[in-house]
Amino acid sequence: MWNANVNIKHLRIAVALALPFGAAVVIACGPDFPLQVLDDRPGTLKATPANSFAYEASHLAQSSDKLQANENENAYAPPDKLTAADAADATFMTPAQRTQLKTIRALKDGDAAYAQGGDLPPAVRLYAAGAVDYLAAGDTGTRAQKRFQAVLDLPKADGDKRAVWAAYMLGQGYAGAMFGAGSKPADERAKAVKAYAIARTRAAAGALDPNGLAVASYGEQARMFLATGTAFCGYTDFVNAAPCADDVPVADLKQAIHLYAEQAAHNSDSGVQSLRSIAAWALSDPERAQKLIDDPLSQRLLVSYALARVGDVSGDGASQPADYDIYGGGYGYADAARGGKGIKVNPLLPSLVAALQKQGIARIADADRVAALAYRSGYYELAQTLADKQRSALASWVRAKLALRKGDVAAAAQAYAEASKAFPQTDSSVEPASLGLIKAEQSVLTLSRGQYVEAFDQLYTVTKASQSGDRSASLSHPLYSDYSGDTWYLAERVLTVDELKTYVDAHAPATPVPAAPQNFPTTPDKQYYEWLSAHPQQISDYLRRLLARRLVREGRAADALPYFPDDKDMRYVPMEQNYSDGKSTLASWRYRATAKAYGDALDDAGHAWFDVNRAKAWYEAATLARQRGLEIMGYEQAPDYAGMDGMLGFGPGRNVVQEPAGDTGKKPAAAKTPEQRAAADLPGQFITDDERKRYAASESKPNVRYHYRNIAADYIMKSADALPPRSQAFAAVLCKGTSFVFYDAELAPVLYRRYVKEGAAVPFSADFGQNCVEPDFKAAGRFPYVQAWKKARHWAATHRAVSVALLLVLLAGLAALGAVGVKRLRLRSRRADKGVAPD
Repeated sequence: MWNANVNIKHLRIAVALALPFGAAVVIACGPDFPLQVLDDRPGTLKATPANSFAYEASHLAQSSDKLQANENENAYAPPDKLTAADAADATFMTPAQRTQLKTIRALKDGDAAYAQGGDLPPAVRLYAAGAVDYLAAGDTGTRAQKRFQAVLDLPKADGDKRAVWAAYMLGQGYAGAMFGAGSKPADERAKAVKAYAIARTRAAAGALDPNGLAVASYGEQARMFLATGTAFCGYTDFVNAAPCADDVPVADLKQAIHLYAEQAAHNSDSGVQSLRSIAAWALSDPERAQKLIDDPLSQRLLVSYALARVGDVSGDGASQPADYDIYGGGYGYADAARGGKGIKVNPLLPSLVAALQKQGIARIADADRVAALAYRSGYYELAQTLADKQRSALASWVRAKLALRKGDVAAAAQAYAEASKAFPQTDSSVEPASLGLIKAEQSVLTLSRGQYVEAFDQLYTVTKASQSGDRSASLSHPLYSDYSGDTWYLAERVLTVDELKTYVDAHAPATPVPAAPQNFPTTPDKQYYEWLSAHPQQISDYLRRLLARRLVREGRAADALPYFPDDKDMRYVPMEQNYSDGKSTLASWRYRATAKAYGDALDDAGHAWFDVNRAKAWYEAATLARQRGLEIMGYEQAPDYAGMDGMLGFGPGRNVVQEPAGDTGKKPAAAKTPEQRAAADLPGQFITDDERKRYAASESKPNVRYHYRNIAADYIMKSADALPPRSQAFAAVLCKGTSFVFYDAELAPVLYRRYVKEGAAVPFSADFGQNCVEPDFKAAGRFPYVQAWKKARHWAATHRAVSVALLLVLLAGLAALGAVGVKRLRLRSRRADKGVAPD
């Protein structure tokens, strides 16, 4: 490939004088929100079926060997870091030999390098000397070529240590001489082609190729065909549509495309990017595209690029594709098929479809892909014809879209079932991520038919698959992670809690508790993270935890306990951050124990005999709700966003989509009831009234962020109800409650005003709600009796005469009772002496 300095990169690799360059694409824009297919359901179901260009480009050709590219080593790695070549050399060379090799690489003369490399294996010695001649001495002539050829002439066992490198460099030398003085470009190219072929043949036969030079040779060979009669055409010539690119003979251009396709088929991003550049150049002019579409592979390249990388146009009279749009679905390019406002089909697409149609359907390569392109371009009859012509997952996907356009939901459901029946396996017509999208789209249609549990199962299945195994080999969407946002939405807001419980019991058992290492740390360390990496958290446990929180919110804390992680499962020990020193520690609390304590406190609050015990239970429940509410009862999505650890007030789920900038339309009035909010959050087609009712019924009560804090404040008020207003405990619980909602300008004053109105002066009243003390419930239990005694003493002190009289009367009464008692005892004694039975 001629862009991104790849030619120089592999040259330096080959001569072992530098590390290779690598390339990576990173998308980072805040939290890694998952892709959501339920936000715009009509758009989801209308969107054009397509794969990523990288997938399509890497499947244009089929590799017949196991050669692999190596384009990932860091050019800026520390000098002492072993490269793949170093590691390969270490398998047959001693440290002393490797040191000698490093020394002769730095020399300026090939003969001197050869002379000082006497301890090296023959192939390594010859190649190193040739490399010095090639680069250090600037010799692209006979000395370097002879030494590289000498490597190839060695016996196989000896030559294989550098045969691929030598053949590759021979090819580079001949390619570099194509337009030299007195050269014959065709002859030099033929010799270079032969040398590159030898590099691939020797590598396929087992010769060492740690740097992936055999695969890189496809790109170098392709570069030689991107030339006019006098010069090579570079990357910028194609990007800028310079005359040089147009002067490349069509046959040579097709040959280059085939070679880049071979390179891409061997896992080379360099090959993919070369194909991308050529395809973009070709599709920018219909005449260029027309010259290529008679070649099946080139035709597939153009169609794949058009589907994956050509955006539709936006706005009246627009002639340029709309900007890359992360909200546009698919891979971010505007797609007119979705029906977005102001989006029109890019004229390039119908032009390409017409050109393909003109040469005849029989000559169309991969009818399913052209069917997808015809669908997006508005050629629906052609799309139907082509989709019916081929049996593949992609063809079924297109048929599902066409059926929905006709309003035939049953046929669409059948087509989706055909497209996704092999999930998670697939034919080559769709990449794994696209097959996951098919399954997700199927769930949208299933949901629209009121089949809620089945729709959830479809989404949970694809989300579970997307999060399993190595992320690079998973079914995850290229730009996002998975469909967990929609999955948890259905689990939390659409399924009833008993529907979810039944599903979890049948399909999401708790995973076994792994044995924790000895001396498990309280502060995360290397051992902890290594253990955690070897025992990752599982999505089934995540779903169980979501169910557990729902059960707690429903007042079924006892039922929730088995669905929280086992308290002995160290995978789920929460991490706590000390914001004063920035250090993290493993929390001492556990999910089940905390949920049980919360449930027990609520039970005591409702059934304890004494007021003070009920007050204490309400206070304990309030404290647990405030401190651990997010973990044991928080909503996964709005309003608490437990899935984001409560750090954001927005995230995955059903949020009202904001209007694009510049929209001056009248905004709807704020929704005030659950039903109104359901209507606002769930507008449009493919949504049943029953789903809206379920959404409204499952709304948080109260519907505020961190709703459990408001619940805690409510429990505080109940605790205060059961306490003597003038007690210390009354003031203390209200102080604590105020601290729970101190940020709430409406709720915090309610608790404070109650204290002011009913409570007694306490030492902490000056900082009420900020510096509180623990309530003294024992003192509160004695408080009524102490208060009664104090009142009696106060009354007696202020009414002495009456008090004395009452005391005398009381004493007289007691004396009289005593006299009567004594008399009765004497009478009984006399009767007993006479044998008379007592009364």
